[in-house]
Amino acid sequence: MAESAPLAVQPQAELVFTRAPDGHTFISHQRVGYPFHITRPFYLDKVPQGMLTLYLQSVSGGIYRGEALALTLEAEAGALAQVTTQSATIVHRMKTDGAARQDMVIRAGEGALLEYLPDPLILFPGAQFETTLRVAAEPSATVILSDAFTQHDSDEAGGRFARLAAETRIERPDGTLLAFDRFDIDGDVAEAHLDGKAEAYPAHGTLMVVHTGCSAEEMAAVLRDALGSCQGIYAGASTLPQESGAWVRILAKDGLALRAAIKASWTAARLKVSGAEPAKRPK
Repeated sequence: MAESAPLAVQPQAELVFTRAPDGHTFISHQRVGYPFHITRPFYLDKVPQGMLTLYLQSVSGGIYRGEALALTLEAEAGALAQVTTQSATIVHRMKTDGAARQDMVIRAGEGALLEYLPDPLILFPGAQFETTLRVAAEPSATVILSDAFTQHDSDEAGGRFARLAAETRIERPDGTLLAFDRFDIDGDVAEAHLDGKAEAYPAHGTLMVVHTGCSAEEMAAVLRDALGSCQGIYAGASTLPQESGAWVRILAKDGLALRAAIKASWTAARLKVSGAEPAKRPK
């Protein structure tokens, strides 16, 4: 598999997943340093058989001013893996010149299924966080990923997070661009009321399904149907460019509604991709 561009900083977490001859996926390479920690692998799903689930943890208590975090995940040909977290990650208050940053690269080889589904960020008043995510996927690979946040006024003084900037790039291993998404938002905008809506929607989330095993519109329809039964959200699903998959954008009244909508979307996508719903993830 061709290499995508390297990260600007040395990653604190670097994981490679490989499919064994018996069909089980295992961690063939790992280098994990502070603030990250990983659990042992779990095999929770009967379908697809041999799929590995791994919990990525932080031992630092959250994300702090000036931190520069970097991660890489790679699923080699035929590997089946999900990386998730055990709980939400707090982004703490920061001074105006001290934004934290996280850069991430995901690579998926031929026939691989790689899911990256972290719990939402919780943005404290004054938090500033910038993230980039670059996905390099072979045409026969499937990548399902989520990116979500909510905010919490820890001082109960009406504070808002200062800034969240996120950039996601989906490409082929040779660098051919498939999709690109970017937003830059502050707490006041995030809590603003939508036109014609009485309630605010302070929790935001995205789920992307990079998959060519069915038409992009077919996958988008699956995601729309899943969102239709969710309460407390304002959401939509659409196709990704170049028939590369589909995605959803979710605005929710609170973190619980956001989690439920992401779970429903992911469950529907997994069913479409593998023929079975995912097993419950203990958290």
